[in-house]
Amino acid sequence: MATLKRLGAPASSRAFAREREARGAAPLRGPRRSTLTNAAGLTRREQDVLEVLASGATNTEIAAVLQLSERTVAHHVSAILGKLRVSTRTAAVKAARGAGLLDGKDGPVTPAS
Repeated sequence: MATLKRLGAPASSRAFAREREARGAAPLRGPRRSTLTNAAGLTRREQDVLEVLASGATNTEIAAVLQLSERTVAHHVSAILGKLRVSTRTAAVKAARGAGLLDGKDGPVTPAS
């Protein structure tokens, strides 16, 4: 479904969804509009994590700021690295800045109270 949408084939995408539904399959959920419009395909939460990560925060600090578990943050960081096609956090920040994903939103870390 995502491939059909990425190829710009909305009619084929709708036909595929109708055929799946006719066969009793659960409807497919594609990426949200905000994910599709993000230059790197980041979800809103991945974008939030990236913005805090860009300030030099550790996973523990990101978790505190965004009120997430460290494990969830680790998954988001891994997804960000994959989507930006980099292997380090520093390279991710550099790539994100180059792609205009940070837009001056990265700043100091302020843990939630």
